[in-house]
Amino acid sequence: MSLLDEHGSGSVNWKKNLVVLWAGVFLACASYTSCIPFLPVYLLKELHVAPDQVNFWSGLVYAVTFLGSAVMAPYWGAWADRVGQRKMAIRAGFGLALTYVLGGIVQTATQMLGVRILTGLISGFVPASLSLVSSTLPKDKLGWGMGWMQSAIASGSILGPLMGGYLSVWFGMRMSFFVGSASLFFATIMVIFLVRDIPISKEKQRQAMHIIHDLKEALHNGGLLYVMFMFFLVQTCIMTIQPLITLYVGELMGGAGDASVKMSGWIFSLAGVAGIIAAPYWGKRGQRRGFIRTLCLVLLCAGCVNLCQVFVGTIWQFATIQFIYGLFLSGAVPNINSTLVEVTPQEMRGKAFGLTTSAQQFGGVAGPLLGGLLGELMPTRFVLFSTGVILLLAAMYTAVTRLRKTA
Repeated sequence: MSLLDEHGSGSVNWKKNLVVLWAGVFLACASYTSCIPFLPVYLLKELHVAPDQVNFWSGLVYAVTFLGSAVMAPYWGAWADRVGQRKMAIRAGFGLALTYVLGGIVQTATQMLGVRILTGLISGFVPASLSLVSSTLPKDKLGWGMGWMQSAIASGSILGPLMGGYLSVWFGMRMSFFVGSASLFFATIMVIFLVRDIPISKEKQRQAMHIIHDLKEALHNGGLLYVMFMFFLVQTCIMTIQPLITLYVGELMGGAGDASVKMSGWIFSLAGVAGIIAAPYWGKRGQRRGFIRTLCLVLLCAGCVNLCQVFVGTIWQFATIQFIYGLFLSGAVPNINSTLVEVTPQEMRGKAFGLTTSAQQFGGVAGPLLGGLLGELMPTRFVLFSTGVILLLAAMYTAVTRLRKTA
């Protein structure tokens, strides 16, 4: 019996799973945000990309990872239904730890592009962890539990940029990648020894995978299609502005030096602070008032707040709006995830999370490309304003198409 099977068997303790996977998702997200938001500066300073090409390369290295993940997510999701989400988390955790090491030793933008493609192909630690938690939570704890998992993502988003910003200044930007790799390795070890998965029947393990059939089946599930669309839209809005923020902070501060890198870390962390504060509340509210109703509210409020970006003139105004924006947008993902659990049976939960992850990653492809394009055509504040408009339209669409059905 292999180590993976031995420690994955036994009775499932949903509280223990929640705590351990919370810590694992926290470390995974901290690893990501300690490195990736600073890629434009990394390309400029370490990989010597020309200043007039940095926006192009930034959008490209962001987008290829999400494209690879979008293509592979349904495949990994189908495998999860056969072998369990726990093994998928272990596979992705060790694979990502390797790619972070490679990201720290590359010497050219082309090599970084190759590493980011590989990262997309083997990613999936966070979706597998979320799926496993959602499958083991009691039904009356679903919104609350998914809210706490969202707070893990938010907490990692706080520590990561701060750690990455200061590590970059003290030891060089490459150190952030090595620390991120060590964090992912530790998170994966915790999953191996502490997490238990729901047993998979031998009949289920022997079933052949039919990715195309799963996609066709999804097209007949209106609830799943809506969840996929919302994941795509929210991720597009998030990733449209992420490649631009570091350079925008430098613009507001009058230069892209060490001070602006540190400040960028603080700005990225504000969304995480907001998530820790608000995500459990929004998840709990969704459990009481309805996940769709709560989702509609947070999209509406986040969109209205982001419209105020057009008036930003100082770094402190920008930071304040980002924090308030995060308070509302942090409620989107836990309520979308909880809606997904409601509209899909447990036996196809892995496929469903794979499909929604694919939609989310396609949003990660569209976002940086859209942000890079808009960044060339208009000031960054108007790009931020545009994401507010998109969120408002999403709230209106939800109210018209889904909220009426729920009522």
